[in-house]
Parts: sequence; structure tokens; C-alpha cells
Amino acid sequence: MKLNKNYKRELQLTMLDMINDIDALCKKHNIEYYIAYGSCIGAVRHKGFIPWDDDFDITMTDDNYFKFLDICEKELDKNKYYVQTPEKEEKYYLSFAKIRNIQTTLIEEKNSDIDITYGVYIDVFPLVGVPDNKLKKQLLKINRAFMLSSNINVINNKILKTIFNLLLRIFGRKRILKYTTKRCFKYKCSECKEIVSIADGDGFEKNIINKDVLGKPKYVPFEDIYLPIPEGYDTYLTNIYGDYMQIPSKEQIKKSEHIPYFIDLNMPYSEYKKKGK
Repeated sequence: MKLNKNYKRELQLTMLDMINDIDALCKKHNIEYYIAYGSCIGAVRHKGFIPWDDDFDITMTDDNYFKFLDICEKELDKNKYYVQTPEKEEKYYLSFAKIRNIQTTLIEEKNSDIDITYGVYIDVFPLVGVPDNKLKKQLLKINRAFMLSSNINVINNKILKTIFNLLLRIFGRKRILKYTTKRCFKYKCSECKEIVSIADGDGFEKNIINKDVLGKPKYVPFEDIYLPIPEGYDTYLTNIYGDYMQIPSKEQIKKSEHIPYFIDLNMPYSEYKKKGK
């Protein structure tokens, strides 16, 4: 579709409204969370959105994650929001939750043929503990890779990819996701010194951090509100991105874009479905 030249800024303002609602809910119920990845870079480097950014990421420890999803189901306005998880939608293609604004319609090119609920979203990445035992740590790494790849193919190792494709044919995507997710959540953040995101494809080692790096949420300016970033944000961002203050090239920016197949920030997704677009 032909995109309005200002669509990214309009999208960002919609996400800002959403995270403002989420932040209020988390404060009300003492749920600690952090804006993560590119959203965290935006807070540190731009005091708001990275100008070309088109999504929003938050992260939280396992106990906060489950509490958050439960509270969202009970208290978020169901006329505005939908809590999207693999358990709720058979064809949902990711291993983590999204909070969707269903008063909007946003369908990205890469998944336009998948029949799920769409709308502007905020990604919610859960964190789990990393065991000290080397074998258990390696098993966590493998389960994480298979958990991710039961929805999106992020395994780069040819041997693991071959094994996964075989298991996928035998057991099916949903059974593999359920099995590996259970084993990843086996290790609690509260019981380990290190923690890791189990729902991001950037790599196991890049996502491992000492729990002290996460620390207490540090509220900083983000656009016209304040949002929480990790206490040790410099260590956190450097571990994942290296020199995160360096502006990426046009090619790098283009590679990270989420290209809309259809976007209308004033059209509820239910209306889009009725029109059969």
C-alpha cells in the first residue's frame, strides 16, 4: 500500500499512548518492567523514539511477566486492547506476548498471510534465570533456540536446524513450543545471578546479563513522559549492540524496518476483517 510520509511518527504516537497505559497499570500493581532494545536506545540517545523506529519493546522478569499478563487480561480495556499469546491463538507465530491496540489495524508484509489478530503492538519479552551449571546452561540455550524457531526460524547452526525441521515434522510447532517454553521457564530469575531474554533472536550470549545490571527500573524522559530503563543501561545496551550511540547506516536502518502491508490507525481491526480487505 502507499504509505503516508508521516506514518512512522503517527505510529510512534499511538505506541506512546499504549505504553503510557501499560506503565500506569504496572505502577498500580507494582510490576517492574523496562523498556528494552531499540526503545531503550531511543530513551538514552534521543530521549524518545529513535526517529525511524517502528516498534516498541519492553522486558520483565518471569514472575513479573506472568503477573503482568494476568493483570492485563483483567484490567486493560478490552475495547481497545488485546493480549496476544501463543496459548490464545493457534496461528500466532511468536513465542512471547504482544499487547495489541485493536482500535487500529497494522499488518506487516512478512506475516500478511497469517490469520491472527492485528493492530499496533508492544512486544513483551520475558526474562528467565541462567543456571551456573554448564550443562544446564547449554540445555537452556538449545531450548531457547528451539522455542524461538517453533515460531520464527532463527537457528543458524545447520545441524540444529536439520534436527529442528525433523522434530517439527514429527511433533508439530505447538507441541515443541509448549515443551521448550516450559523448560526455559524452569530457571527463575530470583534464583540465578544471570538472566536472559528467551524471546529475542539476537543470540543467547548477547542477551545474558548479570541481574544487578537490570537493577531497579530507572525512570528517564521519553518524549513527553517518563519510562523505565535498566539501572545499568550502558552495560545492557553495550552487551547487545556494542557502540549503541553510533547512528546506523541507511542500509542497517532499512534492514531493521517492519514494512506495513496495511496500516490504518483509525480503523479497528474488526472493521478491517468485516470489509474483507
